[in-house]
Amino acid sequence: MAFDPIGAFSKYADAECSVQLWTADHAAAVLPSLKAAVTYARESGAGWKEVEITVHMPREDIVYATGKVRSLIEFLSKSGA
Repeated sequence: MAFDPIGAFSKYADAECSVQLWTADHAAAVLPSLKAAVTYARESGAGWKEVEITVHMPREDIVYATGKVRSLIEFLSKSGA
């Protein structure tokens, strides 16, 4: 099944997310939505660093690793956000 950025952004529009860039100089950040998390990752240089975004759900967290985060960044950039 292909990854669907539109579905991810709409499904997790109000879900708390955390962003972890795997470098020594970045602490994890908690943000109020997937869009905010992806924007933060993009502005923090996630295009060149390993990154992980975790969507915090009541029963099970969903984790997007570097490749999918970069896909979300690319989609967000193309959509003008």
